[in-house]
Amino acid sequence: MTSKKNDNTENVCAENVEVSLAAELSRLNGSVQLGRGDELSISGEWLQTLVDQVSDHIFVKDRSHRFVMANQPVADELGFSDPAELIGKTDLELHPEDVGRKFRAAESEIMTSGNPRIDFEEYSVLANGKRKWLSSSKFPVLNHDREVVGLVGISRDITERKKAELLQKGQNKVLQEIATGKSLYEVLETLVLTIESQLDGVKGSVMLVDETGTCLRAGAAPNLSSEFVELSDGIPIGPKVGSCGTAVYRRENVFVDDIQASELWEDFSETVSPFGIRSCWSVPFFGKDDKVLGTFGLYTDKVRSPSEHERKLAVEAARLASIAVERDRAESRIRYLANHDVLTGLPNRQEFNSKLENVVETSRRTGEPVALVFVDLDNFKFVNDSFGHAIGDQVLTMISERLVLTESGRSHAIRFGGDEFVLIVEGSDAQAVELKDLIVRLRDEITKTIRIGELSFHVTCSIGAARFPEDAVDADQLLKNADKAMFEAKSSGRDGYKIYEHVRPDRSVNKLTLLEEMRSGIDAGEFFLEYQPQYHLMSGRIVGAEALVRWTHPVLGRMMPGQFIRLAEESGLIVPLGRWVLNEACRQNKIWQDTGLPPITVGVNVSARQFRDAQLIRNVRGALEETGLPAKFLELEVTESLLMQNADLAVRLMTGFRRIGVKLAIDDFGTGYSSLAALKNFPLTRLKIDQSFIRDLDFGDSDQAIARAIISLGRELGLNVVAEGVETAKQQAFLASCQCETVQGYHFGRPMKADRFGKLLAMTLTPLAAHFG
Repeated sequence: MTSKKNDNTENVCAENVEVSLAAELSRLNGSVQLGRGDELSISGEWLQTLVDQVSDHIFVKDRSHRFVMANQPVADELGFSDPAELIGKTDLELHPEDVGRKFRAAESEIMTSGNPRIDFEEYSVLANGKRKWLSSSKFPVLNHDREVVGLVGISRDITERKKAELLQKGQNKVLQEIATGKSLYEVLETLVLTIESQLDGVKGSVMLVDETGTCLRAGAAPNLSSEFVELSDGIPIGPKVGSCGTAVYRRENVFVDDIQASELWEDFSETVSPFGIRSCWSVPFFGKDDKVLGTFGLYTDKVRSPSEHERKLAVEAARLASIAVERDRAESRIRYLANHDVLTGLPNRQEFNSKLENVVETSRRTGEPVALVFVDLDNFKFVNDSFGHAIGDQVLTMISERLVLTESGRSHAIRFGGDEFVLIVEGSDAQAVELKDLIVRLRDEITKTIRIGELSFHVTCSIGAARFPEDAVDADQLLKNADKAMFEAKSSGRDGYKIYEHVRPDRSVNKLTLLEEMRSGIDAGEFFLEYQPQYHLMSGRIVGAEALVRWTHPVLGRMMPGQFIRLAEESGLIVPLGRWVLNEACRQNKIWQDTGLPPITVGVNVSARQFRDAQLIRNVRGALEETGLPAKFLELEVTESLLMQNADLAVRLMTGFRRIGVKLAIDDFGTGYSSLAALKNFPLTRLKIDQSFIRDLDFGDSDQAIARAIISLGRELGLNVVAEGVETAKQQAFLASCQCETVQGYHFGRPMKADRFGKLLAMTLTPLAAHFG
């Protein structure tokens, strides 16, 4: 504390000295004199000797902005040995034109207004290109008639302080851009500009090792010649490939002081000569796996070695570049895992859903036909049972390669799951005759002999196909009908194919009638809730429940959500139905708490139509106030795809819910198309893994990899992760190994009525292991 106080005192004293000296200079009679008219001149050698001893810049200018006095530091700064050489010169003669004009404009304002400016910052570029920041105070000089005839100024060099501030701001901006998901190019460009702001006459670049690990690609070089960047893009990595290629090859810093004289540059010196680059200092940066990711390079137009400060900046820049590149690659990897099958490399079901929807919509606009071909390997379980899963995986990989061989420019192969594959076919190949030819070629390719080591065997397949618009009205129906055709081919003895034949559907329940019955059913109390328990996987205790709506129809009997929710959503009845579900779930949870049962969170699903309802926040607040349930025991579940429809609206609404204290969960995560940067913006508390990823955990390496990645992502974002659809002990064990916190599914408990759930909750002191150990 003492040291800090002394520093402040010294600063205050120094400032007082500056002000006093400047004021004194402006009042001097013996040394500051008026010549003829309004000309200003200086006399007195003692004054010059005095000001030359001061480290700050001190100067006097006349009304025409010409120097009439300057001390030695000013002369040194401007490249003169004697201050007298400055007399009569203006800033326009001593600085680049834009800098000189800024000085002139600021000083003109002072002399015109007669008001001083104290302790303001000025930016200067010297004739040698050096950048300077000054803290200046400037005062008008008055004659005996109180007319302004010039000014006196004092400036202190604050360049190092400003550079330190700019470096800190630049580093913070780089890290912020990494955290908010800016593109890798934007982050690296910010990094290069930050380092360049610290150095005079130095330009920077980042180069990245390509996927093959054999050459370098241009990353960011905002101030290097675009022609030079283009020439260096793709340079090989080797022992004599300039500074950057050699730095990656050696895995160490390579500082070349003179490019024209260096053997490392002898194959490129003539190429770079026109660009005026004379020295290049390169620092490689590495990933956590110790692989070289790229280099950070600095270039100058002078033959010289880097200073210690420049070396430290290059090393720090390389460190930040490695963070940016690793984050970008990790995010790309997670996106890839979410949309591709790890074993075969083919797009997976998530990618398929998006692709099929897009293709069908395009067909609807253009009239071009689309076909969906469903391929199921016959008796593939025999392969796994006979030869083991390792051989089975190799077979699946070979089948995927054969599928790709049959792809045309307008078809796309996808691994649908397990031993099922799908081919989306567009254009002429989707016509009836051409589609049959394609299926025959596909079947012939798949059933070719498989040879793995000493093993030699065949696999057969059942193929089903359906076409749009002939066999379906939308993407969902197209998939269902292709699946039906495949099962028909399998039922016919396998090793064959079937193209869907359209038949007249059975008469369905009248939608309008069902809608009116639903409307009256809400008022008549025909709807009820069931609750599916959610367990904390480590402790085995119930920590929550998902509320699921059911309808006891007076004629049709018990109806599940799939039979009426879509109609409710389309008609808008989902809003009053959702309001009832919300109130009932809160009421029931409060009853459990009032009877002394352990407090838990109850989750309520919010549909897209409800989410757009302007009264949703008011309805939630009303349900909590009416039932007396504390907000922290209510969780609203929204789907990933719903959030991405209007991310800005979602953030606003969810922020409102979090202010109330309500918890928020993203449901069916992994089935939508959200970016990690967007996901981070949502004020979520929980992330629910879609059950499609859990279903095949027992035998699907791809689903295991995706589930593991999502759980890890949830932990990184500070979210509680819930695995839905857990149905086996093996799935439970895998999720436990991944440190998944919460589980839900038939393995732990089916949805049940409130009274039965209350009895189960009363047993919550008994750990889960006692039931499922």
